[in-house]
Amino acid sequence: MRGLDGVRVLDLSTELAGAYCTKLLVDAGADVVKLEPPSGDPLRRYSASGSVGADGDEDGALFRYLCTSKSSIVGDLGGTAARLAADADLVVETYAPGVVEAGGLGIEALARHNRAANLVSISPFGRGGPRSGEATSEFLLQAWSGSIYAHGLPGRIPLAVGGRLGEWTAGAYAALGAVTALANTARTGRGAHVDVSILECLALTLVAYPTLSASFPGGSSKRMVGVMFPSVEPCKDGFVGLFVLTAQQWEMLFAMVERPDLAADADLATIAGRMARDAEVREAIRGWTRKNTVADVVERAALFRVPAAAIGNGQTLPQFEHLVARQVFVANPRGGFLQPRPPFRSNRMPAVSLRAAPRVGQDASPGWRAGQPVTRELTAEQEPRPLAGVKVLDLTAFWAGPYATLYLASAGAEVLKVESIQRPDPMRFNTSVDPSVPQWYEQGFLYHAANLGKRSITLNLGDPVGQDLLLRLAARCDVVIENFTPRVMEQFGMTYEKFVAARPDTIMVRIPAFGLDGPSRDRSGFATTMEQAAGMAWMTGYEDDAPTVPGGMCDPLTGVHAAYAVLVALEHRRQTGEGQHIEIPMIEIAANVTAEQVAEWSAYGALLGRQGNRGPLAAPQGVYACSGEEEWLAIAVASDAQWAVLVDALGDPRWAADRELDTVDGRRGSQELIDTELARWCAARTRDDALAVLADAGVPAAPVVPAARIDQDEQMNARRFWEQVHHPIVGTHAFPGWPFRLSPGPASWYRAPAPLLGEHTEEVLRRELGLDDDELARLRDQQVIGDRPVGL
Repeated sequence: MRGLDGVRVLDLSTELAGAYCTKLLVDAGADVVKLEPPSGDPLRRYSASGSVGADGDEDGALFRYLCTSKSSIVGDLGGTAARLAADADLVVETYAPGVVEAGGLGIEALARHNRAANLVSISPFGRGGPRSGEATSEFLLQAWSGSIYAHGLPGRIPLAVGGRLGEWTAGAYAALGAVTALANTARTGRGAHVDVSILECLALTLVAYPTLSASFPGGSSKRMVGVMFPSVEPCKDGFVGLFVLTAQQWEMLFAMVERPDLAADADLATIAGRMARDAEVREAIRGWTRKNTVADVVERAALFRVPAAAIGNGQTLPQFEHLVARQVFVANPRGGFLQPRPPFRSNRMPAVSLRAAPRVGQDASPGWRAGQPVTRELTAEQEPRPLAGVKVLDLTAFWAGPYATLYLASAGAEVLKVESIQRPDPMRFNTSVDPSVPQWYEQGFLYHAANLGKRSITLNLGDPVGQDLLLRLAARCDVVIENFTPRVMEQFGMTYEKFVAARPDTIMVRIPAFGLDGPSRDRSGFATTMEQAAGMAWMTGYEDDAPTVPGGMCDPLTGVHAAYAVLVALEHRRQTGEGQHIEIPMIEIAANVTAEQVAEWSAYGALLGRQGNRGPLAAPQGVYACSGEEEWLAIAVASDAQWAVLVDALGDPRWAADRELDTVDGRRGSQELIDTELARWCAARTRDDALAVLADAGVPAAPVVPAARIDQDEQMNARRFWEQVHHPIVGTHAFPGWPFRLSPGPASWYRAPAPLLGEHTEEVLRRELGLDDDELARLRDQQVIGDRPVGL
């Protein structure tokens, strides 16, 4: 069986975020029934290249990918939906706030017929707050979230991230919220409402904590664009993606590009030193890459253990040797085009058998298997967090793995973060604080953001004593999770078999960059590497310039999927008593959310690419400079009616009188003209004045909010998205919470700050393993444990 076998999902959603949410539920075994009007989900008629029908199928390839193995029933939001909801475990909807409530499908109404049913609502701004009921688009939400402000090149218009990645991200968070609600129901017998805000999903994922970067020691609120290097670099035959983070990787990079003089330059050992000599370092790297082919650079980078990747797209990604060897892409059962398999592999939960995506209303009834009745009740003394009582042994570092365990800690699990004084989490050193400052390694904003509420213990896993202690701790934990290259755990001898020997029902989750087998298994890779390889960079950038990496979003996106897999595995264990081994390669997470590119090429021969700030859903769509310094606004006109409103707001200018502009096809053909005129109109006004005119008329527009100021957003603050957390060294800061509200659920997500290195070692070893003072002193003397990095 699979973790969500027997879970019945009524899918009332339309468009991409809801479809990806329910696709992930299907991947875990849930039985998903789409309720559609006779005209069907609008996603059926969508193709980014406008190619629906080109392969002889009335539904688009993206719909057929996302709705594989689902069912479809035609009905309305009233009687049909209410009848189905009475038997559902989950209801997923994307209506405007208030619509399902008016239709009798709010969480209170559901509870009257099925008190164990959970409702997942996905909306642009979430329920509650001044913008709750507003209709908008992902492009405008990118402007509100600070993402557009944070992307682009100096001297050019700010840039949106391409590929509708915000909607894919929202779908992943919604799926995580759904399985969290199911875990809560298993404990309490009651359903919950999961209220997802797409704006908050973008603020968490498309921008790497800009408010914390500005407020932490050494931080700055200055707009930092075009400063990531190396990144997408020119070669003899195209572009290659490079990314380095640690001091050792920088040293190896300089050696690779045949500049040992730079490797030995002490000034370049720090982030500040490299940024001060930005132009020199860039030219040293590009001077070498331009003389080599992409394949040669990638091969040489592997020898030097420098993360590198060919820039992938919908045509080339399925040809990537490693993904071919691992059989990542499979044939869609309705059309035969290529699509990625689910991004999880388990030794206990077999993959779902693929069924063709349904035609509209092809199923007369859901055919749901009867679910197990839930009878437990929540008592006043019970902890209101769904994962209360779960214990996690956290062997992760950097961002993706820690982000997964951050969620587990927020949801109530006790997370024991394992580091060593020989090798702390490298993110501790990613700070702008001078190393002469005491405990400078405790002041990195990204480390703090990804490790709230955890307990830190140190164990030297290079020492047999440390290994023994780790296995003894594992015997007392439910979950073990790590995200290193496979060889790291193998070198320590920390295999799945050893963890199972310590505890037979262990759930072990591994998050390698490329997977546990295949020709690239031992290659290191960061989020940026995956964005370069999987097509995210290919879809982002100016049309006349190189691809642009979104900037690390694949880390939190991978963490969300990993946390989702943990909750599914816990449910599987609850039902069967079985633990399992789960593999979640970062590259396959990235491939799942860039599947549209592969489907468009495979089904239609259409190669999607970057369009600057334009996109397939609106015309005109763009970012325009206003009269103030670094003041921009974003406009996205998604319909002919909205165009008419915009023309009226502009005062019916003569250039807009051409009747061809009254249709979306006509506007697409004249976007240069429209952009020029809108830029002229905006340049003559302040941003706020221009927005006031457009808002009064009902034109879809948004300010391009400075990334470092998104914690001042009235909508997110009304929903209590930002939480104040105090730390003994860096003080009090506002941290973003999770992008959904769980009702009933915890009033706040974070219970403690990020831990100091080794802060809880002695407490945990005493409590869990019974070690006494003499044993702890001996371990400290042997440097098996400690609280200060070796060599500092």
